[in-house]
Amino acid sequence: MQWPARQEFDRRAGRQQSWGAGLMAVSAALFLWLGYLLLIPFSVQGQGHLDEIACEAPVFYDSESTSYSQGAGELCSAERDWPELLGIGFLAVPPAVAGAALFTSGSARKRASSHVFRILEMQESEERARQKARPKS
Repeated sequence: MQWPARQEFDRRAGRQQSWGAGLMAVSAALFLWLGYLLLIPFSVQGQGHLDEIACEAPVFYDSESTSYSQGAGELCSAERDWPELLGIGFLAVPPAVAGAALFTSGSARKRASSHVFRILEMQESEERARQKARPKS
């Protein structure tokens, strides 16, 4: 029977699924980190040794309604700069796409191999039934 070939094919498909899941986990971690940086308030060290400035989250900061002291706004915006945050978002996209493609491909391979080997088993079963039904001369 084709059992060893099927096992090897399923093992490779499972490995492909695992890589896909791992890449999607990396991407999810990057997106969670980005969400944390965008949505959670933070503090920065001020000019003095004991000065600690509370800053709002970059998403919720409104420069018109929230006023920082002189220089505090620059320190807060320098701590979590938008290009840096966008870079994290852009770094998270390729592993998400590659992971989804690998996981989907591995799942499709497993289902296809299951279907093909099921058909082969049915054909062999039909062939055995035909051979039993044939009268021996």
